[in-house]
Amino acid sequence: MEIDEEKLMSRRRMEKWIKIFLVFLACVWLCTIISKSIYVSGLAVVKTDTPSKKYVEHVVEADGIVTTGGEIAVNTQSGLRVDRLYVMQGDAVKAGDVLFTIDLKDIADIISVKETELSKLQCNLSDIQVNEVIDAQKKEVELLWAQEDYETADKETLTAKERAKEALDQAEAELGKHLADPVPYTSDNSRQEAWDDYHDWVNRGYSITDQVTAKEREIRDLEEQLAWLGQNRVLSGAAGDSAGAGTDAGADNSGTEADGTTESATGDTSGDHGNADKDADSGTADSATGDTSGDHDDNSVGDNGNADKEADTSDADKVTDGDADDADNDNVDNDGSDDVDSDDGNDSSGSSDTDNSAGTDDIPADDADNSGKGDDSTADLTDEEIAAQKELQERIKKANTELLALQDALTKHGRGVVEQPDFSAEELKFDEWQNTRLALEANVQKAKEYYNDVSYSREVTLRQKMRDIANAQVTTRADSTAAIYELDIKQIQDQLASLYSLKKQKGAIRAENDGIVSRIQVEVGGRTSDTAAILMTDMQRPCQFKFSITKEQGKHVHLNDTVSLKLNGQSEIEATVDYFMENAQGGYDLLCMLPEGVGKPGLSGTIQKSVQGEYHSLTLPVDAVFEEQGGYFVYTLNEKEGILGSEYYAEKIKVQIKDKNDRFAALESGTISEDTKVILYATKELKQGESVRPQEK
Repeated sequence: MEIDEEKLMSRRRMEKWIKIFLVFLACVWLCTIISKSIYVSGLAVVKTDTPSKKYVEHVVEADGIVTTGGEIAVNTQSGLRVDRLYVMQGDAVKAGDVLFTIDLKDIADIISVKETELSKLQCNLSDIQVNEVIDAQKKEVELLWAQEDYETADKETLTAKERAKEALDQAEAELGKHLADPVPYTSDNSRQEAWDDYHDWVNRGYSITDQVTAKEREIRDLEEQLAWLGQNRVLSGAAGDSAGAGTDAGADNSGTEADGTTESATGDTSGDHGNADKDADSGTADSATGDTSGDHDDNSVGDNGNADKEADTSDADKVTDGDADDADNDNVDNDGSDDVDSDDGNDSSGSSDTDNSAGTDDIPADDADNSGKGDDSTADLTDEEIAAQKELQERIKKANTELLALQDALTKHGRGVVEQPDFSAEELKFDEWQNTRLALEANVQKAKEYYNDVSYSREVTLRQKMRDIANAQVTTRADSTAAIYELDIKQIQDQLASLYSLKKQKGAIRAENDGIVSRIQVEVGGRTSDTAAILMTDMQRPCQFKFSITKEQGKHVHLNDTVSLKLNGQSEIEATVDYFMENAQGGYDLLCMLPEGVGKPGLSGTIQKSVQGEYHSLTLPVDAVFEEQGGYFVYTLNEKEGILGSEYYAEKIKVQIKDKNDRFAALESGTISEDTKVILYATKELKQGESVRPQEK
């Protein structure tokens, strides 16, 4: 029982909790419904629609007013005081009607001032005309003086130029006369040939002398060898015969002395001429030749630089004299005067001949001496020694023969003396002639310079005088003062004529044509200006319709387009755009010429023009397209899941406008599609991502 009661109580509690939970759920559901209703009621209500396909038509409509086809200006002289106005703006007047009048007293005062000003101008003009005459006379005098100065300068400078020309001609004549009588002058090639001939002669003498010296040395060497054989023979026979030995010793000594003499006579010559390159001094030639030909060689070599003057000339002369004495003594000791050959006075060849003669005579004497004692000496010599002795004697004989031939050649060379070239006198005369030529050329150059200076001075002087003449001939500077005065006088005279006429008309300004007063630009008590005093319409020209359009509308209206015009109280007509100009407001001002007799100035009207646009697949009302920072965008309706379930929100999408009018806008494809729901209207301003509530259909 208790168990059942517990179960029953447990069941009742369960049912109670279930009821409470259901009540809770009902309350929650009710609160959700209430909250959602409250939330939804606060959302912006939007009206949506999808893009449509249609033509975007452009209709240009503007209001305007009829204006006159032209205006006529009523002018009068400026500076006049207005006394009375007889018309007002918009009044219709006829030709001859008085428009306004000028104060007569003011006209009289202005006439007096103008007459005084006219008198001053006439006086100034008279002074200028007189001064022009005086200036013209001065110009004539200046021209005469300038021409006279030119003629005087021409004569003076021409005389100076002629004198300078005469001096130049005289200097050139003297120079030509001097050049026509030149002094002889050996050319460099001829001089070189003369020196070459002289050097060849000197070198030939050196060569022959060197050959003679070499041959004498050869003979001396052979004689020494022969003497050596003789000494051996004497020594071998000294023990058997003392007397014969004494005689042989004397002969040997004589032969030795002769040999020494030959060496003394020829040794210096060989030593002096042994340098074929002419490194020896001038004394060497004297030692070799021993005569005046040696002196000539010494001078020649010294003058041309072919011999080296390292030794002193006086020392060479002393050596030459000593050698000559030694040679003479040797000749006397050997054979006396019988062996001396006669010559042409050449000491060098004579000395050589003497020495060679002595040597030649000694050999036969020796042979005779030896043959006199042939029995004893021959018995002492061997066959080889005898053969060697004979060979040496033959060689000595042959060398003497060759020496004689060389001496003859040297003698002939000495006879054909080539004089040393000497051009000093010729050069002295040529230098004097050359200095005279230079002096004459300098005189010619000075005369030319003076002539050129005089000619240039003449040109400069005459050019300056010509400039003076040209300056005197130049017309005076343009001066329009007189012409200006004449114009001013003419103007004042015209003004005075106008004032006299106006005074005669009692100061009345009248209309010249029929018309309507469109503008009055003077006032009573004021003075007239240089602009028109009154503007009147030109009734002879048709009226115009003037209107303005915006810059956007200007895309569809152009010059010479036809538009529909509706004037107030009149039927609609077609007009042509005849004038198209941009105005200060950023739009355009247009004028349409009206047919004759249509419209009156001040009548209003409206123009209209329709332009068929292109066909577009995405068009929206212009209210659905918003502009921001130079770009365009639209709001689209989209759905999303929120806390309270599915809800709608607005999404901002940028678009491109292809075309639009005052009602519709055509969008570029690609940004939205034909099925996109675009928000056309919202109860409040929308923002990106804001939740909205669609309007119930």
